[in-house]
Amino acid sequence: MIVGIILSENTHPIVIQEYKNFGMLLQSEINKKFSKDESMIILPIDKELLENVRKVDVIVLTGGSDVHPEYYNSKVKYSDNLYTFDKERDEIELEIINRFYQQRPIFGICRGIQILNVFFKGTLFQHLPYDLRGITIENAHKIYPEIQKFEKKRELRHIIKGKIFDILSFNKEEDRNKFMCVNSRHHQAIAKLGKDLEILALSKDGVVEIVKHTTLPILAVQYHPEQEEIIPYQLPLIRYFVNLL
Repeated sequence: MIVGIILSENTHPIVIQEYKNFGMLLQSEINKKFSKDESMIILPIDKELLENVRKVDVIVLTGGSDVHPEYYNSKVKYSDNLYTFDKERDEIELEIINRFYQQRPIFGICRGIQILNVFFKGTLFQHLPYDLRGITIENAHKIYPEIQKFEKKRELRHIIKGKIFDILSFNKEEDRNKFMCVNSRHHQAIAKLGKDLEILALSKDGVVEIVKHTTLPILAVQYHPEQEEIIPYQLPLIRYFVNLL
């Protein structure tokens, strides 16, 4: 089974390498399960993407621009400088999900969880500090994207909790604690949960962090498991996904 990582050409070079590392780790675990020796491939977001997706067996939807509100029957609520939209990417990825979600396992990362939720008729918070106003935001959700420096926003962390910790297997308590502390590189998140999706983890302020489909091999996270400082502790989650295949 070949893993395909869908990536925008605008992705930062460091992040591209991190996605490659994540894809190779996922591919390695799949190869172990199926006794294969396949190689992960990168799928650029271009006019050939829909056809190229047919060449892979597992789809990884990565981070990037905000999903335009029109795709979840809403309107832009705040000033334009809060958003980075790419409607062409929205349409391509929604079409990919529509064509392949019953045929291919899908792993969603950051924007990936959001576009999956929208496809399954859910909605999004457009800007967490404004949409959750009046709710105590104890973690880094309240300061991104106001922090724009690349390294600074990569340092933001918060804690997750939920049934995912009853599902995953950890070799030691330290690994469990490390997995619990995730990054906060997003300002949008799931509001209304999409049909047939199940929440596996939340942040302490109630932001949805991990979901799975109730019957299909679809798993998605709001944080960035590929980030260099986070990925060493993501193997239990990757193995859980592989066991869904």
